[in-house]
Amino acid sequence: YQMPGSNALDLQQRVKDKMQELSARFPKGVSYAMHYDTTRFVSASMHDVLVTLGEALVLVVAVVFIFLQSWRTTIIPTIAIPVSLVATLVVMYMFGFSLNMLSLLGMVLAIGLVVDDAIVVVENVERQLEAGLKPLAATRAAMAEVTGPIIATT
Repeated sequence: YQMPGSNALDLQQRVKDKMQELSARFPKGVSYAMHYDTTRFVSASMHDVLVTLGEALVLVVAVVFIFLQSWRTTIIPTIAIPVSLVATLVVMYMFGFSLNMLSLLGMVLAIGLVVDDAIVVVENVERQLEAGLKPLAATRAAMAEVTGPIIATT
């Protein structure tokens, strides 16, 4: 039986390997068959979530570009997405969390938050630039204005 926290795909492979090893000692004419394999469903579900993640990335980039109408402002949220996903995976690994359906779904949903925060920052920096500030000063002023609200809403 699979224990909580164990990897179903790894467990299935270990069972197959062990059965292959044991079947060498079976009497002649005796064989085994695995009639129920849950890993097919797990693999299909993981594939579906990863496809959804990819589709979300493409759609987010397209929608951000359509509404902001600038590649320059689209690049920042586009870069923020993989950076945040990689950082999430690193933190999950460091704390021993498994990559399962719920964590992948959470990552897909978090893309929206990351993009929203990035757009708020980019638009505020652009507003500061239009007010005549230099890029570094505009960035500092923009972040001073929106850091608190971004943290509160995230």
